[in-house]
Amino acid sequence: MQLSSVTVLLTVALLCKAASIGTLDGGSTSPKYGVTAQQADGGEATTVKSDGTTVMKSRDTARGQSTLEDLEELVKQVLASDDSTGQKPKVVTVAAAHTDTAVIFGGEGSTSPKVQENEMITTSTDAQVKDTPSSTIGKLLYNALFMKMDSGWSNNQATLSSIPSHMNKLDTASVPSTGVVYNYLESTLVQKGFVKCYDQPYSHYTSSANLNACAGSEFVFVGAKSSSNANVFSLGAFGASVNVFKNTYSTSQAYYDAVGGAYWYRYPGWSFGFASSSSVNLNNCDYNNPDCSHRLCFHLDQNAGGYRAGCTVGLNGDSTWRKVIYKSSLPTCGIQYDYKESDLIQKGYVKCYEQPYSHATSSVSLATCSGSEYVFVGAKTSKGASSFAIGAFGVTSNVFKYTFEQTKAVLDAGGAYWYRYPGWSFGFASSSTVNLNSCDYNNPDCASRMCWHLDQNAGGYRAGCTVGLNSDSTWTKVIYSGKNLPICSPVAVPSCGVLYNYPENALIQKSFTKCYDQPYSHATTSADLANCLGSSLMFVGAKNSSSSNTFVLGAFGVSSNVLKTTSSATQAYIDDGGAYWYRYPGWSFGFSSSSNINLNSCDYNNPDCSHRLCFHLDQNAGGYRAGCTVGLNADSTWRKVIYKGNYLNSCSPGQQ
Repeated sequence: MQLSSVTVLLTVALLCKAASIGTLDGGSTSPKYGVTAQQADGGEATTVKSDGTTVMKSRDTARGQSTLEDLEELVKQVLASDDSTGQKPKVVTVAAAHTDTAVIFGGEGSTSPKVQENEMITTSTDAQVKDTPSSTIGKLLYNALFMKMDSGWSNNQATLSSIPSHMNKLDTASVPSTGVVYNYLESTLVQKGFVKCYDQPYSHYTSSANLNACAGSEFVFVGAKSSSNANVFSLGAFGASVNVFKNTYSTSQAYYDAVGGAYWYRYPGWSFGFASSSSVNLNNCDYNNPDCSHRLCFHLDQNAGGYRAGCTVGLNGDSTWRKVIYKSSLPTCGIQYDYKESDLIQKGYVKCYEQPYSHATSSVSLATCSGSEYVFVGAKTSKGASSFAIGAFGVTSNVFKYTFEQTKAVLDAGGAYWYRYPGWSFGFASSSTVNLNSCDYNNPDCASRMCWHLDQNAGGYRAGCTVGLNSDSTWTKVIYSGKNLPICSPVAVPSCGVLYNYPENALIQKSFTKCYDQPYSHATTSADLANCLGSSLMFVGAKNSSSSNTFVLGAFGVSSNVLKTTSSATQAYIDDGGAYWYRYPGWSFGFSSSSNINLNSCDYNNPDCSHRLCFHLDQNAGGYRAGCTVGLNADSTWRKVIYKGNYLNSCSPGQQ
């Protein structure tokens, strides 16, 4: 099976007891029930009976797959319901268009349907479905539709009991792409390593500063509880911080976050929240009523609390309902180099896959590593090597999630961008940009890319800049799994201090890539800075024009230190790169050659002015300083620039 890279059309045909099995497009028989869920626009799909009554509503949230919870409920509801003649459906067929794959659940008294050539069909009895947990049904659907099962399955029949045991951990996603979630246990967030960063009654006046305090991690969960004692969220949604906290300025449109599957808006001075579709009506909060249960809205930067938690509205003065935000505490390691294998073992990680690069990796190979919360995927120069030339940590369910994109990888809390395209390839990069054909052929920042051919009769392909490893029997592909939070390897960076007249092409020669470039008049946000995550190191600098080929001043630093949230107006913090950094959300971001700063709200200190750089942060203001040149808030000539990279052995422009 190979899925087309185009949007998958899911058709669920529910055939009544008296009908024989017909074609999925309604060919020789007419189904008593039917649903078409088309995800090209990410809109709503409604399941209706033949008599026109609504069974349920759902929304697809990711290319190549429908929401598991929707499919699970659909199967269970329809098998348990009667049609207009009082009969139960004979079979439920779930098929992925443009593929040769189908899943068939049998209804009362059903027998195994004939299996067409090249199809993958699973059957079960009605009783089996009814007595099986929804999560198991979802796993069966998920894997039969979107995973090439090249072992452990029969080509003519399989039952729920034959689901491989390694599929039992598919529900461990730290950031499930399920859109809006309901009755979500708060304890689950804690178990997955999330920490609370905002918890106030709905009567509290939510501010941008409150949101910015939660922007220091890769992922967030935003939700509403009916009281402080409630142990579940009435509704909530996961998302990538960079998308959730991005400023938007439309009163009618929310914006899709592919990580969590919800649509978000943050209109300073108006409101902040999410919905299950892009359609909102901000006045000031979202007053839209269609699908009210999928909507959450907090007034933002106003003298007002509230406003809504699903269909419960008018909560401006309510002191019982709670507004809560959690952020992920998973270390953002990014791509790891020269990582000692012994460190994994000491941390309790267990090796679950080890093969030479010449081995043809399969989806089943990956599935054997899905039994724990985290994985480390890496490459060694030989089986006997004591360290990994390149590798990355990630949340298991995110690392092994299907992407079906040839040009885009998806960010995980571990700081790497992952892709898994069955029939093509599996791997990671330090940015979202990849070029799968069928492995990642992209060369920019080649040192931070790893790719293995997947579900093909081919090994390989790359470990960093070393490519063409399809037949190599020395280089080794390795995966470890574990339940403990990973430990990032120390990042080596020379103590360069603040640099002056540094040539921009030296950064490119060192395989650094530009991630932020704006005039000083641009209002820098925490989301802008978060866009520069994903690599071990950063360079932050200022140029006196866009055409200049040198930085007036700049500094290197370890990414996790450079972007660490600080809360002191008088102290910056030393990094191994030799500069002192601060990032005060709602105030400013920058560096100095000493710990002594004066933030009000940017650094106004004048001693050693040539060594100071400051951008206003999360304000409606640009600027502020590049060395001794200050008051740049409205300047459209000077440029604020950030590069990210992974290697820096020398401060000298002419050396790597």
